[in-house]
Amino acid sequence: MLASYKTSAIAIALAEQDYMRAIRRELHSLPELSLHERRTSQRIAEELDAIGVPYVRVGEFGIVATIEGTSRDRVVALRADMDALPIQEDNPHLEYCSKTEGVMHACGHDGHVAMLLGAARILQQLKAQLNGTVKLCFQQAEEVGKGTQEILAELAKFPVESVFGIHLWSEIETGKISVEAGPRMAAGKAINIAVHGTGTHGAYPNRGIDPVLASAAILLNCSALISREIDAVEPAVLTFGQIHAGEAGNVIPDIVRIAGTLRTTSVATEAFLIEAVERVVKNTAASYRATAEVSWPGGVPVVANDPACSAVAFTAVHNLGLADQLIDFKTMMASENYADFLAVYPGVFALIGVRNEALGACYPHHHPKFNIDEEPLSTGAALHAQYAIDYFNKMQAGAGQ
Repeated sequence: MLASYKTSAIAIALAEQDYMRAIRRELHSLPELSLHERRTSQRIAEELDAIGVPYVRVGEFGIVATIEGTSRDRVVALRADMDALPIQEDNPHLEYCSKTEGVMHACGHDGHVAMLLGAARILQQLKAQLNGTVKLCFQQAEEVGKGTQEILAELAKFPVESVFGIHLWSEIETGKISVEAGPRMAAGKAINIAVHGTGTHGAYPNRGIDPVLASAAILLNCSALISREIDAVEPAVLTFGQIHAGEAGNVIPDIVRIAGTLRTTSVATEAFLIEAVERVVKNTAASYRATAEVSWPGGVPVVANDPACSAVAFTAVHNLGLADQLIDFKTMMASENYADFLAVYPGVFALIGVRNEALGACYPHHHPKFNIDEEPLSTGAALHAQYAIDYFNKMQAGAGQ
């Protein structure tokens, strides 16, 4: 897979493979939930201290480190997330299986940290090739949609031109690389609906207003929005995963609460569906003499790779001698708050495959048996470093500001 090398970045990465594997396994065995990444953050700091890379802490557990090349006037930011998930791991055959009850690295963030620490070791050795400064951003709390704003506040102090991140992906064959331009992951918005009726005894529904019946109709009518009001080739998903109503089977309640998500890859489609959902919810409720309120409590924008930055990433892959590993991969309807960085700076969210059925690394993200092929850790570390090197060489100063 890694047969030929055109730069020293990949050679250094391969030399650091055992280091990255050890870091990844250590973090995997001691996972920490979002907003509780105290030990993980401390280990990152210790590894940066060991190679003389300065850093600042942002938020409670986030870290932004600095590797200064030949200039302070141009900056590229590299990002890795660090949090784990509330999942009981089911990989007892692994010596590095999670030791923390009910907590697991089931999304590859342990590998992300290992790769960015590997990139730090590469860049420390290649400062002479680095015609700018690199910010290494270790983000807490990605799984709960947090951790980006504290890093962005720190980056705002510097002339950052571009951001680059990597997600290890279990649907992609090990070692394959996706850096193409355009939407890569969907925008995601949370939706809450409250349907109000009038409670009454279940024997006398005519004496009340039934919000349960109204809610059932709302869900059915909303499900038709995608199939009947959106172009069939336009990516859009509307899903409701929670319904809460009443306390007893023989009592019609006063209120039903519904929660779900809306995912799109287009700002126009998102805006249309927000209006459409509110229209359908309120009109359907009214047809049952009920009332309804819709709120959108939070979300993230689409993860879209900038075309010029994607071209830099292609160059980096070629310069690493890995052009034969490039693939085009479908846009995914999952969401990622790396989008917050891309909303401020142009950049790329790369995918690197870690699927290897022979190793049992073939389960989806967030699965109790999730695991990765660790061989591509060297690919990821080298790509982080090479993107920064090639960005400064290929792009004009200030291109991303």
